[in-house]
Amino acid sequence: MSDTAATDATLVPLPRWTPPPTTTATDLDWADILTVDLSLYDTARDELVNTVSRALQRDGFFYVVGHGLDPEKLSRQFSIGQLTFDGVSREEKEAHRAPIAEEGSFIGYKLQNYWEIKDGVRDRIEHYNYYLGQIDPITRHPKPIQPYVEETKAFIADARQKVLRRVLSLVDTVLGLEEGYLWSLHEDPEGKTGHDLLRYMLYDPLTSEEAARTNNVMLNGHTDFNSISTLISQPVTALQILMPDGKWRYVRHQDNALVINIGDQLSFMSGGILKGTIHRVVLPPADQRKYRRLGVFHFAHFLSGVPLDLLPSKKVQQEGRRVFEERIPTTDEWESARIKSYGTAELIKGEKYDVEYIAGLQVRHWH
Repeated sequence: MSDTAATDATLVPLPRWTPPPTTTATDLDWADILTVDLSLYDTARDELVNTVSRALQRDGFFYVVGHGLDPEKLSRQFSIGQLTFDGVSREEKEAHRAPIAEEGSFIGYKLQNYWEIKDGVRDRIEHYNYYLGQIDPITRHPKPIQPYVEETKAFIADARQKVLRRVLSLVDTVLGLEEGYLWSLHEDPEGKTGHDLLRYMLYDPLTSEEAARTNNVMLNGHTDFNSISTLISQPVTALQILMPDGKWRYVRHQDNALVINIGDQLSFMSGGILKGTIHRVVLPPADQRKYRRLGVFHFAHFLSGVPLDLLPSKKVQQEGRRVFEERIPTTDEWESARIKSYGTAELIKGEKYDVEYIAGLQVRHWH
């Protein structure tokens, strides 16, 4: 595919994203993340189920390879993401600012300095979000990226079928559910979907003074708010996960691989059998600190209105535990509440993590 797109018979150039070189640091502690090869989905399904089961009950993360997504299309998503930040004016970004506090929604831009990391240090993170499951005309998006909106939506649709649907089917088996059950909670027979996000996310490095105050943390340790998250692997080494032994370890880059983790909603509905992964982003190694970290994410969501109660399987009912003791929030209520409060709420301070309470549940923000 050429690096151009057409709109109103006018060609709009798309600068190609050049991935930064991988780090040469030799002293990094890497996470031992398992790999699921979806090219074996039809021929070695039991093996994949076992791998997913081990990964999601141990640390909640795994790589996906053999997914069938075109590497050139993966690269183009980074090019579109780069344009979304570098090719849109501050004025237009402000006009498309997400109604985070007002509506608990990330649709549009989250600009830098909105969240507090620690001790008054504000974030240097910018992101832009597409939402599925609602009316989203091309004109809602900033003009420079309008020519690429349909391409991006096609990419999300392709990823949902080739990756999300098959991963959910493997998780069905792990949890003892009928095949297709979890997918039915993400898309109904009429084609209605949850409010999936396609997110472009850009990290500018902290200053040395800021990094000293946050212990190099750029995004505090947290669990995701949704069902399943997918990150296209990229070269800047900064993502860490909290492993079962209590140590933070780095996620290693793999070309054209996807990194998948479980979010709050699926963890809650599994009764805690599936682990909602605590992860954070830290300052990259010294040889990568001159690069900005550009990320492309797909955050899958259950349909709105689904109660975050235990799933109807014998395994979950017997081995899981109900997370909410009183009123059970719905999927969209939980998402909205976490978006509104994240990085802005008054927290109960602690040595390893700070705490807030949402729907009666303790939510931790790790340093």
